[in-house]
Amino acid sequence: MSADPATQENSSAKTGGKHLAASGSILGVAIILANAGNYLLNVFLGRWLTPAEFADANLMVTIMLLVTAIAVSLQLIAARFASINDATGDHGETAAMAAWLERRAGIAGLAVGLTLVIGAPAWRTFFNSESALPFVILGVGMPFYLVQAVGRGVLQGRLTFRPLAATFIVEMVVRVVAGVSLVALGAGVEGATLGLTLSFLATWLHVRILTSHREAGPLSATTVRSVITYAGPVGVLLLGQIIINNGDVLIAKRFLEPETAGVYAAIALVGRAVFFLSWSVATTLFPAAAQRDQAGEDSNGLLYSGLGIVALMGVGFVVGAKLLGGIVLGEVFGPEYGGVSNQLALYAFATSLFAMANLIVSHHLSMGRRRESFLLVGGGVVQTILLLVGRGSIDSLISAQVTAMALLLAVIAASHVLGLRSKQPATVTAHPTTITPSESHLDEKRAAA
Repeated sequence: MSADPATQENSSAKTGGKHLAASGSILGVAIILANAGNYLLNVFLGRWLTPAEFADANLMVTIMLLVTAIAVSLQLIAARFASINDATGDHGETAAMAAWLERRAGIAGLAVGLTLVIGAPAWRTFFNSESALPFVILGVGMPFYLVQAVGRGVLQGRLTFRPLAATFIVEMVVRVVAGVSLVALGAGVEGATLGLTLSFLATWLHVRILTSHREAGPLSATTVRSVITYAGPVGVLLLGQIIINNGDVLIAKRFLEPETAGVYAAIALVGRAVFFLSWSVATTLFPAAAQRDQAGEDSNGLLYSGLGIVALMGVGFVVGAKLLGGIVLGEVFGPEYGGVSNQLALYAFATSLFAMANLIVSHHLSMGRRRESFLLVGGGVVQTILLLVGRGSIDSLISAQVTAMALLLAVIAASHVLGLRSKQPATVTAHPTTITPSESHLDEKRAAA
């Protein structure tokens, strides 16, 4: 079934600047609220737990963020193909693709969960944790966490950002209420981890309700091949995000003293806010850029607008951290966390550079371009080497990240400029490197129509 003019007009309206600004703002507010709730939970944990216990609780969050790479990979794959099918009006194939991905997400979730559960004693020893039980609790929630990511991707791809925004609010509310209640009752790190797992279950249930109306059509072999092919560069992007976003916390937990690792965990927790807030921009632009590319339209204007927004976020956060960071952390978490304004500002600066680089990579990935994803992984490798060299103190760890992220943004920006120069001046419809559902498959649909 080919897209009729009404479908094309609706798709163009969805990717217009005004619609994206309005719906993206709603998603942005939801993500800000979700992050605010998560930070509220961490403030509570910082007050009720010792720095060593807080480091253990933050380790559970870091492991969750490692698994997020798989979840976001599934979400981006679903979003990419849902956005293309939405442009052509083929919703039945989107539902079939989602069901196919959900089955594989469940299998991956079971594998990750068993790795955490069975290996819990070994993980406890390796990370110098007090108990192995949090690893078990977190492992139980992994299948739900990965399956819900597919449904979120479908919502994202169809540019239905209000329901998508609601899923982040539900996840946050359950996590905060359950985590605070359980820790207040004396459950400690185990209670905080159970709050995480319960939030996965609640989000999975909510997403399932939002997408339960899907009527699956037949899933073509060409779509399966395209999904599998596209999974490669998406996985590379998320591998780079894993290394860059979480490697420093794991290295700090492994090599610094428990009390110092707890202080570093607090700096990283707050400093990474720039990246997670910028994710709303990437989430909004990704499917819109994919649809514009599919229609042969230029999407660089979306990218430049997004970069401007992320840069403003970064400047505001760095200045705020420099002026008030240490004071706020000292008042909120306790005197052990005071006096870190300079470190927090530098960490936020490094994260801002990474957020801008990541947005460029995500933009290229929405059109199936792979080079920038590999550059991101290269940046992660450089950062890891520098972190291991400077693993002896908080200051050296943060300096390593500033250096690595400045280099990464410069290289990725240069790659983007070179890509623009290499384009054929008169070419507007040919996208030889774009990974989309097979053109022959689309031709079959048009012929059938």
